[in-house]
Amino acid sequence: MSARWRVVPGGLAWGERRFVWGERTYVMGILNVTPDSFSDGGLYLDPERALEHALAMEEAGADIIDVGAESTRPGAVPVPAEEEVRRLLPVLRRLAPRLRVPISVDTYKAEVARVALAEGAAMINDVGGLQKDPAMAAVAAEAGVPVVVMHCRPHGHVHYDDFWGDVLGFLRRSLELAEAAGLPPEYVIVDPGFGFGKTAEHNLDLLRGLHRLRVLGRPVLLGTSRKSTLGRVLNLPVSERLEGTAATVALAIPHGVDIVRVHDVAPIVRVVRMADAIVRHPHWEAPAGVPSRVPQPSGLGTAAGPAAPDTIQLRGLRFRARHGVLPEEHRREQVFVVDLDLGLSVREAARADDLSLTVDYSEVFRRVERIITGPHRQLIETLADSVARDLLAAFPLEFVRVRVAKPEAPLPGAFDQVAVEVWRSRGDL
Repeated sequence: MSARWRVVPGGLAWGERRFVWGERTYVMGILNVTPDSFSDGGLYLDPERALEHALAMEEAGADIIDVGAESTRPGAVPVPAEEEVRRLLPVLRRLAPRLRVPISVDTYKAEVARVALAEGAAMINDVGGLQKDPAMAAVAAEAGVPVVVMHCRPHGHVHYDDFWGDVLGFLRRSLELAEAAGLPPEYVIVDPGFGFGKTAEHNLDLLRGLHRLRVLGRPVLLGTSRKSTLGRVLNLPVSERLEGTAATVALAIPHGVDIVRVHDVAPIVRVVRMADAIVRHPHWEAPAGVPSRVPQPSGLGTAAGPAAPDTIQLRGLRFRARHGVLPEEHRREQVFVVDLDLGLSVREAARADDLSLTVDYSEVFRRVERIITGPHRQLIETLADSVARDLLAAFPLEFVRVRVAKPEAPLPGAFDQVAVEVWRSRGDL
């Protein structure tokens, strides 16, 4: 890998390329170097043709290229690791020097992932959720790369006593395995496993309930592209499922999906950009000469208070850390007190009495703690802004107010405390 991953406020960076969750939806382009994948098997076995396709997907707007050398479709014959590596190596050796976006290796075998990472792959997409190969979590941790953990069951095992309980329980176990291996939580992305060990009805329920994944506090990847559930609903062959794929992508974005994995990059990039313009509130401006009404920041900071329908308040979160401008503040820990207002509707959560429909306070605390007790910052302004952006990226909030107080600030006179308060809305990302 020429570039290295690092944690940044609200997400990850690979070299100069940033993945800030909640800022926009990222597109992962699929490159199968297999003879038997359900949609494009055999098309890109030739390494030069694979390179050409990868470059075309990058040009069309793909943020990640996901390369797989073993089909995971129902009925596919498992491939030995040696064969998987044989298919991958000539492709990776052509892609790595040419692509400007990170390469993901789609495998559940630690041995294959290790080789792929050494040849230029920059992340792992594990359909086994770190649970098929017990060595996979250690491979990701040692390499310092992100890993996508997917919920899966053997094909045909579609009886669930508690569907969402099974999905969330499996993914929690994957997160535990990553943590035990020493992989930072920021490096784990969850995938609910559309089409893996699920009926068409399960898959549709999964799309309706994607908001339930919020309880995990991790970015979400969704892979619906051209899959059989779309064919069953539309009664169409795999070659005619673009519109069905686009519908699932557009409807998933309001539920907070961060990455979509697709075959048809160019049209889906357009779908994503339009959906993001509606849902994620970027700073969009009309072309010159077109009248437009500039949106106001939802009443934030006005006497009337926030315009969001409900507010969750966390008060007096206390941490000890070393932040400040003076040399003594680099050496001596001080108390930092954080107050939060989180703006989102809690009506649905209150009605269903369901934690997955609101925010997990423990996860909020952990996120704030990681920033406040993290790397040294000179300004509490920086701390407050970093906390606000991280929470907006992690949760479906309309706005967040963050107040960071420093009761022991080294001022030359009597005072109660020094504090900075920032308001941030989703449009500020």
